[in-house]
Amino acid sequence: MILVTGFEAFAEHAANPTSWLIGRLAGTPGIAAAVLPVTWEGSVARLAELVELHRPRAVVSFGLSFSTDRIAVERVALNLDESDRPDNSGEFRRGRMIAPEAPAALWSTLPVEAIVDSLAAAELPAGASAHAGTYVCNHLFFSARRRWPDLPVGFVHVPPFPDAVAGLPGRAGLDAAALERGARLVVAVVRDAVSG
Repeated sequence: MILVTGFEAFAEHAANPTSWLIGRLAGTPGIAAAVLPVTWEGSVARLAELVELHRPRAVVSFGLSFSTDRIAVERVALNLDESDRPDNSGEFRRGRMIAPEAPAALWSTLPVEAIVDSLAAAELPAGASAHAGTYVCNHLFFSARRRWPDLPVGFVHVPPFPDAVAGLPGRAGLDAAALERGARLVVAVVRDAVSG
C-alpha cells in the first residue's frame, strides 16, 4: 500500500489541484488517498493517523506550488517554518525551527531521479527541486522524514490548473489529465522501488 496525500484549498487559492487529485486516486487498488488540512500541526497529526491506519510501504505527498508550471520532485525538506502567509487556522510562523535538535535538512527517501526520468519519458513537464520551501508542505515533509526514518517518504509540488493562471504572462499551468497521469507515474515508480 502506498499512502498518497494532497492538501485542501488555502489562502487565495480557491481550488487546490492536489485535493482534486486525491479524489481521482481514491479507490485505486494499492493506494490509500487522503486530503490533509493546511495547518502546521494538523497536517502532521492527520498524516500520523493515516500511517497508523494503513501501515504503508511509502508515503507520497503532493502540494500546490502556484509559481511553477512543472511537476517538481523535492530533494530536501528544510528544518524551518517561515512564511508571510498564515496557515488555514490563522497561525503565522517565521524563523522557527521545526525541531531544534534535528539536522538543518533531511533528504527525500523516494527515488527522485527515477521519478523525474519517468515523468520526462512521458513528456510531462518535470524536474527535481532543491527543497520544498518553508510553508506547510515543507513542514509536513520534514516532520514525516524525521518521525519515520525507515519509511520511504517524499514530496512532489504540482502546478495550478490552467484556469488559475489564465491571463498571466508566460504561464501555462498543468491540466487535470496531465496531473493525474503524472501522479500515477510517480506512484508506480515508488511502488516499484519499495517492492524491489
